[in-house]
Amino acid sequence: MKVPTPFLILLSAVVTRSLKVVSKRGSVDGCTDWSVDYLKYKVLLGEPVRIKCALFYGYIRANYTHAQSAGLSLMWYKSTGHGDFEEPISFDGLRMSKEEDAIWFRPTELQDVGLYSCVLRNSSYCMKVSMSLTVAENDSDLCYNSRMRYFEKAELSKSKEISCPDIEDYVQPGKDPEIIWYKECRPKQWRQSIVNRKDTLSIQDVREDDIGNYTCELQFGAFVVRRTTELLVTGRSSVTAGLQSRSLWYLG
Repeated sequence: MKVPTPFLILLSAVVTRSLKVVSKRGSVDGCTDWSVDYLKYKVLLGEPVRIKCALFYGYIRANYTHAQSAGLSLMWYKSTGHGDFEEPISFDGLRMSKEEDAIWFRPTELQDVGLYSCVLRNSSYCMKVSMSLTVAENDSDLCYNSRMRYFEKAELSKSKEISCPDIEDYVQPGKDPEIIWYKECRPKQWRQSIVNRKDTLSIQDVREDDIGNYTCELQFGAFVVRRTTELLVTGRSSVTAGLQSRSLWYLG
């Protein structure tokens, strides 16, 4: 469908205003450079990952479709580190493919580690931002890498929910994810007070033996995606314990 000319003019003006605003941050080689985005992509070797161009998620007031309609092109480059030489990425369309505003790796390899820069430009404007990707192997005899764990804290006798984080890219819209939970990388027969609710493991009353590493696993096509959370359990806070002690004293 052909986009109406007045709409393109308005859209171009919106994108242009956005570009002029961010250009005040400084430029490199005539291109506004936002350096490395705060969001870091970390993935286990052999797992798939989607790296999204951060420009469309906090730097300009336009999405990929709008920018494309306004005559802006999106290009991708890779470097091994900040300030190093950037090479244009050649997509094979199989293991590594460009899909709209993102790069998909199906799956990742150790050689994929580095900075990925997306550059949005036309004849008049140019801006870029880089996203870092870390690919690591599991620790020996484990199903996770200890440097890529999430961390949660819980109090004894209280309830706690452990979520399976950052899995949005691997779940079909409108469908609940089918997730298997492990503790210390092994299947476990959960007690009645621990309930698996979609992408969350709900512990009704935390015990000391709940300390440990919880791994959620879901299937994504031919690949497996895992996330591991280390749960730390502490005693009841002094305020809570004090209130309960006074309540027991009055009852007596």
